[in-house]
Amino acid sequence: MSDTQPEATADADSEVVAALRWERLMDGQAWEDFCDTLKAAGRIVVRETPDGDPKDRVEGFRYLTRMIMMASARAIERRAPGIRPRPIRLIPPPLRGGQGVQSPNQDHIVQPVDSRYRYRVTGNLGSAYTHLSAWSPPIPDDVGAFGVGLGAEDHLPGFNPNMALTPHSFVLADLAAADGSVNFVMSVDDPGPDEVWFPMTRQTRELMGRVVYGDRGSESPPRLEISCLDEHPRPATPEPDDMAARLAVAAQLILGLLSDYGGWTRDLLTRENQLEYTKEWYERIGGSPDDRHFEFGYWRLQPGTALVVEFAEPRCQQWNFQLCNHWMENLADYFWGRGYVDSENATRTSDGRVRIVVASADPGVPNWIDPGDRDHGVMGLRFVQPDAPPEISCRLVPLEELSAS
Repeated sequence: MSDTQPEATADADSEVVAALRWERLMDGQAWEDFCDTLKAAGRIVVRETPDGDPKDRVEGFRYLTRMIMMASARAIERRAPGIRPRPIRLIPPPLRGGQGVQSPNQDHIVQPVDSRYRYRVTGNLGSAYTHLSAWSPPIPDDVGAFGVGLGAEDHLPGFNPNMALTPHSFVLADLAAADGSVNFVMSVDDPGPDEVWFPMTRQTRELMGRVVYGDRGSESPPRLEISCLDEHPRPATPEPDDMAARLAVAAQLILGLLSDYGGWTRDLLTRENQLEYTKEWYERIGGSPDDRHFEFGYWRLQPGTALVVEFAEPRCQQWNFQLCNHWMENLADYFWGRGYVDSENATRTSDGRVRIVVASADPGVPNWIDPGDRDHGVMGLRFVQPDAPPEISCRLVPLEELSAS
């Protein structure tokens, strides 16, 4: 922590911490710290732009502004449920693009919760596959009561809201009754043998979920509602001490996103045109290795070449291959089905193998992905509930070789 940070307190709600937060919001220190942390995030964009590439630099700063919008929604505007039940909304992928190798076959649940209280989730399972987890990032108890400033990146080891630790996760079907109805309690303490329990920790901030479709046209998503079991005040406008904490979390979330994804991409750059399961990085940003196998790589085309990705298709819930820019923003256009290949639209060979081709010109073969005006970026191949991790090969080949095959 910084030299000006007060000594850690045992109680995050102590009067001392609340008073410090209040003071820092009212005299502008909390806002200045927010701005300084954004400056530190901008430094990462400059640092992690390979060879100062103009397009990557532009997309890097655009990516930063998009993460500001996301962090504002999740950290500043967040509002945990009250006593009255309300629907848990699903977030579908955007028609064009998405962040973090986002899947076109997957909707997301990002439901804010407050671990001081208990929640009941009810509804219906639906027919799509749904995986839930408790998002529990490392955030200091006295967040907002101390400054990080331009050295905010030094604080990430102990204060990184993007480090998506998920100590408790479940397949929703395992929590549902035989008739598909859902009724479970989400809480830190065990509610007892008469309840289905979804555990939280003191650090849990969100109920996260992935709803995976094998066929969107024929499968139904879960229909869920959430309500708080404990009466508590829910002011429409946060108190100054609360706002100081929200600003600090939002800024550090943005910084963590830029730092984590930037470091991961830098690592992938050392092994171009390969795919591999990078477990440490994947878990760091909230991946779910308990229900999927996800391999990542950095693709780079040379003039007149194509990247060929090939594997024997395993038995699995769903799979897809995504092409991204340098900042892990999808090049996919989900409306037209471009920029990705998945288990629903892929063409297989007679022996059950899949061959995906990334090339700037159409080689006249199945499963071609057009990278547009780009020749490099991040790629990802995910398998949801595979019976075994497949062996995947990646190789650069001359474009004429494919056209002649």
